[in-house]
Amino acid sequence: MNASSAIVTLLLLGLAGCVSATPSPLAMVVSSPTRANQTLDREAQRDGRFIGLAISGGGSRAAVFGGAMLRELHRLGLLQQVDVLSAVSGGALPAAYYALDGYRSIDFANSFLERMGHDFQSDMRGRLVSPGNLFKYWLTDATKSDTVVQVLDEQLFHNATYADLNPSRPKLLLNATNALTGDPFVISDESFATLSSSLASFSVSRAVYMSAAYPGVFDPVTLPSSEPALHPAVLAYDGGPADNLGIKTLVNLLGKADQRTALTTQFPKGCLIIAVDATPRITSVNNQPLSASTVLLKSHRREVLERVGIAEEQQDRAMFSTFTVNGSQSVCTFWHLALRQLPDADPLGARVTRIKTSFGLESTDQDALIRAARQLIEQGVKISRETEIDPAFLREAGSPATTSR
Repeated sequence: MNASSAIVTLLLLGLAGCVSATPSPLAMVVSSPTRANQTLDREAQRDGRFIGLAISGGGSRAAVFGGAMLRELHRLGLLQQVDVLSAVSGGALPAAYYALDGYRSIDFANSFLERMGHDFQSDMRGRLVSPGNLFKYWLTDATKSDTVVQVLDEQLFHNATYADLNPSRPKLLLNATNALTGDPFVISDESFATLSSSLASFSVSRAVYMSAAYPGVFDPVTLPSSEPALHPAVLAYDGGPADNLGIKTLVNLLGKADQRTALTTQFPKGCLIIAVDATPRITSVNNQPLSASTVLLKSHRREVLERVGIAEEQQDRAMFSTFTVNGSQSVCTFWHLALRQLPDADPLGARVTRIKTSFGLESTDQDALIRAARQLIEQGVKISRETEIDPAFLREAGSPATTSR
């Protein structure tokens, strides 16, 4: 963290002691389903295949890398077939933007990566420490979260709510953590229904903020419950502590679907989870101990990747694995696209795996992440074809028949 960032962080921490998390405005009426529900319905089953795409956290590093991967997967014709997007923190920016494609000026085909690389940190820094806002935080119920949400709305989401999600784009599941229990909190129709609240009217920018609100720096978001005795209110922040990869949400979704009907029946053409992993290389500096949060993220990553079939010693090398769902006969293929698969001996790998986590990047770092995405995609496609990785539709990626969908 550079000096200016450190000053801003200290100011934010100071403000955190002056304001409490204010309840997020929720309409206390359960809405009709949005494009953020945790069900695999007939629409998902229509083509006989399931593709889930997870985008990890990691600030602007994850936003740009995730955005570049979306573009590469679109070039292959795979993005057009994705059923569900699951994203965390920085990865929530490209996921939500793509899910809103076509809303107002949101256009995935134009200036998408430039928007992902916007210097949000500078925008936030200027507003968070402006005298007017400092007094507002001190004297009113306004919080830093309101300012961050305003920046996200101005630069990306244009006051969109969940009702505005594009029905022709994948379902969107953003991940946060319930700070009161430590459990994952998936922003969905189902989780809001337990609070007797409507997700349809909820701000997408606020949901993205909630998924990225790093504890101790940004205020958590309070989601009140109309029946607190039955369903306590939720205090939500950064999804990283629960699962910084976004993979568990997709695995759990498949598990619930398989309990109803075998996945082989629902998706006879196969099952695929693609994970975009922007985790940096984690090393001690000058023999200083790693922070507890860093160790926690590292441990969670190891456990999640083992769950989908990649042994610990292979997690920075292996691209493909298979795993069973609910211990049944239902098998799903896992495609891991990780920055750490680029070796340190490669100057590109040495660079992109050491980009610090923030919400602003130099243009040269953005270019490196875009090149990394292209390189990893090409490597994965080559492996899938040479080793005949199932399902077959993965091996066909990039063919004229696939890209025309």
